[in-house]
Amino acid sequence: MKALTISFTDYAELTAQQRAVCRATMFTVHAPRRLRLQAGVRNSDLTQLLRTHNAITAVVVTAYNPAGQKLPATKNKARHAALAVAIKRLKLAALPAEREGCNDASDEAYLVLNISGAQAEGLLTEFDQHALLWCNQSSAPELMLHPLMRLQGR
Repeated sequence: MKALTISFTDYAELTAQQRAVCRATMFTVHAPRRLRLQAGVRNSDLTQLLRTHNAITAVVVTAYNPAGQKLPATKNKARHAALAVAIKRLKLAALPAEREGCNDASDEAYLVLNISGAQAEGLLTEFDQHALLWCNQSSAPELMLHPLMRLQGR
């Protein structure tokens, strides 16, 4: 995702190109084999994975680069560790994943199983992410945008 220099309260400046980059972002789950996911693209392997874990819903979420701003690797690792603690605090299971960037770089992430919409939104806002990938058994994965982005009609 292209780095932005704006705050969440200034999303009127988010361009159509930046939104398109966000929607085209690929996600990979590392369980037991690599599972590649993208918003709007149904994946039968994801459905099977969710059934195997008795999960109706899941999200792929990262804590890297809050609000699209590039952070040093050490700070991103600390944020990733804090995300793991937040997931444990919610008493949810998670599998390792990653969000692939547009420059062949990837950000560590988690596929969090059986998460509610409210819990997902809480993680999204707590870790200042533009979006996460919402997954369920019955439809293609879709982006869940940050609440302030939704308020701006993005």
